[in-house]
Amino acid sequence: MSVDRNNRSHRPGGLPKGYAGTFAPGSDGTRAPDVRPPANDTRRRTRTAEDDERAWALKSRIERLAADGDRSQADRLAREAGAYVAGDSLPYGSGYCALFDGRELNTVEIRGSMVTLAPFMPETIRA
Repeated sequence: MSVDRNNRSHRPGGLPKGYAGTFAPGSDGTRAPDVRPPANDTRRRTRTAEDDERAWALKSRIERLAADGDRSQADRLAREAGAYVAGDSLPYGSGYCALFDGRELNTVEIRGSMVTLAPFMPETIRA
């Protein structure tokens, strides 16, 4: 807070009426601000069978690229899908994630420092 020569405090310049987000000139605080935060959308997108089909197709494509010898392209696609690639550091925590080992795209279960191979779950990648 700055103080003038009469020892009166002043709000910092650039903040209308002392707070950001209300840029309507002459707002006296009785009207609604002209900038409002977006309404929260509490609905979550549900996963569909089509999402799972795309995930399985992407898994097949990544594994086919690896089998054909195009490892760099397979790694790139796996990373774009949200999978960890061989050599990446795995997160410490708990849950499931996708892991591409250079040959197969698998799902692993992580519990702290324990990592266990699990059957492939299509929801672990973005497709």
